[in-house]
Amino acid sequence: MRKFLLVLFLLVCPLTVFAQEEPSTPLEQLILQQHFTQKELERTLTLLKEEETRTYGEIAQMDLDLQRQKLVMEATQRRAGEVARAYYMGERTNLLTLLLNAENFNQFLLMYDFYEILYERDMSRLESYHTERTKLTAMQTDKKNRLDQLQTLRKKYELQLAEMLAVAAEKEKNVQKLDNPTVVESMMNHLILDWEKRGLPAFQTFFGMLAQVMVQVPELATPDRIQSEGLLKHTLTINQTDFNNFLIEKDALFKQSHFAFEDNKLTVEGTYDQMELKLVGNYELVSPTHLKFHITELYFDGFALPQSTVEEMEEAYDLGFYPELISPNIQVQGITLMDEELKLQLQFNLPFGFGKK
Repeated sequence: MRKFLLVLFLLVCPLTVFAQEEPSTPLEQLILQQHFTQKELERTLTLLKEEETRTYGEIAQMDLDLQRQKLVMEATQRRAGEVARAYYMGERTNLLTLLLNAENFNQFLLMYDFYEILYERDMSRLESYHTERTKLTAMQTDKKNRLDQLQTLRKKYELQLAEMLAVAAEKEKNVQKLDNPTVVESMMNHLILDWEKRGLPAFQTFFGMLAQVMVQVPELATPDRIQSEGLLKHTLTINQTDFNNFLIEKDALFKQSHFAFEDNKLTVEGTYDQMELKLVGNYELVSPTHLKFHITELYFDGFALPQSTVEEMEEAYDLGFYPELISPNIQVQGITLMDEELKLQLQFNLPFGFGKK
C-alpha cells in the first residue's frame, strides 16, 4: 500500500521530491499512524453525533406520544372510576337484586341480558384502564432507556473527542520536528483518501461476507470431526486448513486471506483489492447458546485502526457462533483455539430435562 502511495505521489511531483517521500524514519511512520488515527476518530465522532441527533428526535417524539397517552389514560381512568363507584355505592348490587326478584322467567331473561351487557361494559372499561396504564408505564420506561442511551453517547463522544484532540496535538508536535514536512503531509492526504475511497468500503465488504459465511460454519460439524465423551458430551475439532478451505469454497474473496488459530485467538491476515488487512480477535462464551466474537486489533496496510472503528465493525457485523444451528439441543461449554485447531466443547441436552443432574 505504501508503494501505491509513492506511485500516486510520483505522478504529481518531481523526481527530486519523490526521493524524500518514503517514510524512512520511525518519526514519519508515527506521524502517518497518528494522522490515520485522528481522521478515523473524526469520522466515528461524526457517526456518534448523528446517532445523538437521532436519539434527541426519538425522545422528542416520545414526549409527544406520552402527552397523548396521558390524555387517553385520564379518560379511561375516569370511566374506570365511574365503574368502581357504581360497585362501591351498591348500584350493581341493586340491579342484581332486581334480577333475582323477577316476577317471571321472561322478565328474568330480559334483566339478565341487560345485566350481562352492563357487566361486560364495566369489565371492558376496567381492562381498558389497565391496558392503557401498562402502555403508559412501558412508554415511560422506553423514554428513560433512551435518556440513558443519550447520556452514554454523550460520555462516549466526549472521551473520543478528548482522545482525538490529544492525538492531533501529538501529531502536530511531531510534524514540527521534521526538516521538510511537505512529503509526509502529502502521504497523509493520500493515505486518508485511499482509506475513505477503497479501504473502508473494502473492510465493510470483507466483514459483511465473513458474517454471512460464519452462519454456515455449523456445516463443519460432521461426524468425523466430533469426538464423543459419553452420551451427552462431545468435542468438535476444526483444524485451520479445513476452515480456510471451507471459507474459500463459500466465496472466492477469501482466497487471498489466511485464518489462524493460536493462543486462543483468531488471526486473519491477507490482501483484498490490493490492500493488506489484519484482524485479531477472540471468542467470549456469553451463554451456552452464544459465542460472541470480539475484535481486539484491526489493521489497514500496517496502520492500526482506533478502538472506535473496531467497535463500529464489531457492532455492525456479527461474527459470533450459535450452536443451535448445529442442533436445537446443542449447547457450548467451552472453546479453545490452539495449535491450529478450533475446539468446541459441546453438550447435548435431552428434551424434558432428561440427562440433567
